Amino acid sequence: MSKQAGNVILGTLIGVAAGLAAGVLLAPASGKDTRNMLGEKANEAKDAINDAANKTIASLKEVKESAERVIKNGSVKA
Repeated sequence: MSKQAGNVILGTLIGVAAGLAAGVLLAPASGKDTRNMLGEKANEAKDAINDAANKTIASLKEVKESAERVIKNGSVKA
């Protein structure tokens, strides 16, 4: 995954988190309900970030293994 793709993913996640926070804060609900909803959304965002990080790590491992094969074998094999 390129640095630019990583920046796009990070920007998207930040935008989603900001949108969710704005939606929750502007919704007509009691303070307790709003706090509970914020907690739930924070957990969802944390899970989404963890999933994206795990996918990125897996992609980087694949790139590393592919590069090691190229170095070892001297050619690119799909």
